[in-house]
Amino acid sequence: MFALPITNGVFPRVDGGVLQGLFLDPYFSKMLVRAGVGNEIFLFPISVEDRDFYPVGVLARIEDLWTQQVVPEKNIVGLCARVSGRERCRAGGFEFRDEGLVAYGVEKIDFRELRALGYPVICGAGWRPTGGYTTFGSDRKSIEITIYGWEYETGRDVAIVGRLNGQVEPEQAHTIEHAIIRSLKNYAICTPKTLRECMRRETEELKWSVEVGIAHKLPEVFGVTRSGVCGNPMTQMASMYLTEELRKQLKKGLDIFESLSEARRKTVSRLTRDMDISTEKGVRALQGLKKGMFHDDSPGEMKKLKDILKRFPQDPWH
Repeated sequence: MFALPITNGVFPRVDGGVLQGLFLDPYFSKMLVRAGVGNEIFLFPISVEDRDFYPVGVLARIEDLWTQQVVPEKNIVGLCARVSGRERCRAGGFEFRDEGLVAYGVEKIDFRELRALGYPVICGAGWRPTGGYTTFGSDRKSIEITIYGWEYETGRDVAIVGRLNGQVEPEQAHTIEHAIIRSLKNYAICTPKTLRECMRRETEELKWSVEVGIAHKLPEVFGVTRSGVCGNPMTQMASMYLTEELRKQLKKGLDIFESLSEARRKTVSRLTRDMDISTEKGVRALQGLKKGMFHDDSPGEMKKLKDILKRFPQDPWH
């Protein structure tokens, strides 16, 4: 069947959720018209991080098609499409043809059945995760991870919660939280495999942010990754210290550029001293990750990651 790659991660709910979008690319616009109203099309994500197609998507029905002027003064017209989600599917492969992109070997995937077979997944269709937080009990073993966001069709706030009591250490819980969000944004799904890969990427980028931040006296890059800004003690203290130091330097009469440069230097010095983080190359990145950001860079075992995902619901509506 015809297949439409989605670059922004927006997919309709698979139980009839309706979405509409604007398409300007002539190749895919013509393909949608050829598919026609009332017929089905396979929607799937383009992974920005992998720079490749991800074959698990949503089978959708084309409910309506119409043209609309996007820039009237330049007579630029786009094709609008309204689709409704039907079910989750996986494609065996893709092929570009003159009439459009075709997915072949498309098979239905039942997430509830996968969970029953011991391979839990979280579905990102129909909603957008925007953030999360991890809370701990007094014994450090009572851990709860919340991923929150909003529903595409209604705009309502939604969330999923996983209680990982005794399964992980607090440092690893933060990594899991950010990796789940990253996977859902990138693939519109979180599986044990995508979770493990996103945990690896997240920790590598966090370590890079520490390395660059300390080496070049840029505390504002601490905790910045592709998935956003990681909220942790190190990034929060860096922001607070930088604001304090900048105010001090401005009061001394330095111009804004001199003040910012001196504030950055003093912030990094205060932060590494107060959090007991080495400034030595090769050591500072790992210490910053573990001691400053409370993240763990150890690779997750597949069995453990499966057990973790079992603690979360399939989506915000289950």
